[in-house]
Amino acid sequence: MVVLSGPGQGQRTPMQTFAVTVPSGVGPGQQFQASLDGQLTMVIVPHGSGPNSTLHVQIPMRPTNVQKYAVTIPAGVQPGGQFQANLGGRYVWLSCPRNLGPGKQMLVDANSGTGTPQRPWPPPIGVPEDLEGKQIPECFLCPIKGELMRQPAITPDGITYDYDAIVEWLQNKQTDPSTNQPLSKDDLRPNRTVRTMIEEFIAKGPDFLWAR
Repeated sequence: MVVLSGPGQGQRTPMQTFAVTVPSGVGPGQQFQASLDGQLTMVIVPHGSGPNSTLHVQIPMRPTNVQKYAVTIPAGVQPGGQFQANLGGRYVWLSCPRNLGPGKQMLVDANSGTGTPQRPWPPPIGVPEDLEGKQIPECFLCPIKGELMRQPAITPDGITYDYDAIVEWLQNKQTDPSTNQPLSKDDLRPNRTVRTMIEEFIAKGPDFLWAR
C-alpha cells in the first residue's frame, strides 16, 4: 500500500487506551456509545465478549485546537429531520443521521461561520487494543496515515479517508491528496458502507476475512 506524503507520514497517531465495561443487554456484534475522555465514541462488542465484560479500546489523542461537540438528538426528531442545537453559545441547525434517533448522541465539528449548519457525523469507532499488529484489510486503512479508519469519509471522487486525517491535510492544502482536485471539508460525506464493514470486521475478528 502506498501511504501519501503529508500530515502524519511516517508517524503513528498518538493513542489513548481506555477500559470500557460492556453494558447489560449488549452482546457480541452489537454497539454502545461511551464517552472516553470527553470524546463520544462508538464501541463494538467483539466475538467472545458480552455483557459486563471489559474491553480495551484506543482513541487518538485529539489536538487541543480541534473543537467537537456531543449533541443529543431531541425527542420527536426522526432520522433525516432537522433540529437546532447550541454549540458553545451559538445556535445552528443540524440534521439527524439516518442511523440515529431521539435520545442518541452525535458528534459535530465546531464551525467558525455564525449560524452555519453543521454536518453531522456518526461517532468515531473505538478500535480494540488487541487489533494492534493483526492483519487488517487494506481497504479499511486510511491512505494518508495507513491506519484503521474510525470515521470513513468519502470525497466527491469516491476516495475514502479517515475524517481526522483528511481534515488535517486540508488545513494546509485545499486539494484531494490522491487526485490533486480542489477539495474542502464541506465536500466530505460519511462512507457508511465502509464503516459498516469495519464494524463487522471488529465484531467478527478473523472470521470476517473468511466470510468474504
